[in-house]
Amino acid sequence: MYPDFIKEAKEENHTAALRTFNLANEAEKVHAVLYQKALDNLGKDESYEFYLCSVCGHIAEKEAPDKCPICGAKAQAYRSVG
Repeated sequence: MYPDFIKEAKEENHTAALRTFNLANEAEKVHAVLYQKALDNLGKDESYEFYLCSVCGHIAEKEAPDKCPICGAKAQAYRSVG
């Protein structure tokens, strides 16, 4: 989905849309890894704390990083989501 959106935004020279789609695409890659990890651990009594970057949607486990690896936002941009 996002690669097509990125291609179209480039073709239309729409820089704001291009940035947004690139950030979302990178965040979705992280989400896919976390989703697979959750599937692999179904039925196990494990819980994790997650932190969401309010700028790009990146999710970090256990603690917020000092700097978002996707958009560069500082740790203050992260919110605990459980």
